[in-house]
Amino acid sequence: MIRPIALTDLERLLEIEEQSFPKSPYSLTTFVHFFWLYPETFWAYVDQSADQRKEQIFAYLIFSREGHLISLAVHPNYRRRGIGESLLRKAMETLPAKRMRAEVRRSNRVARAFYQKLGFQLGGVLLNYYGNEDALIVHWTPASSHHPC
Repeated sequence: MIRPIALTDLERLLEIEEQSFPKSPYSLTTFVHFFWLYPETFWAYVDQSADQRKEQIFAYLIFSREGHLISLAVHPNYRRRGIGESLLRKAMETLPAKRMRAEVRRSNRVARAFYQKLGFQLGGVLLNYYGNEDALIVHWTPASSHHPC
């Protein structure tokens, strides 16, 4: 199930963040900032199958209503199960702007393949975006979703 995050989710999101982005994880302060900036578009992917009384958060997604994908992370133990794809597809379907863009590390071949699979195209480069590494800008519009990068 996909739902908006709550402040009580932030501790779990920090765990996912630190395991997903060990080189440059967001801080609690940054997550609180995103929570207030993007309350309708900061989502958690939760599962209740293990224990019906308690939700388990497996992933999160943050994006702006203008279509900037700020962050997407899936806990390493739950990757390759379609969770990230479910989150991103829902965002693509509900996005008022009907276009999306994201930055991805040039070296992150897995993320690049993920975005390509979902119809994102290469749109440019941001030099040294990650300090010592460039970011590739990927973008999606419904018209471009059937063409590979």
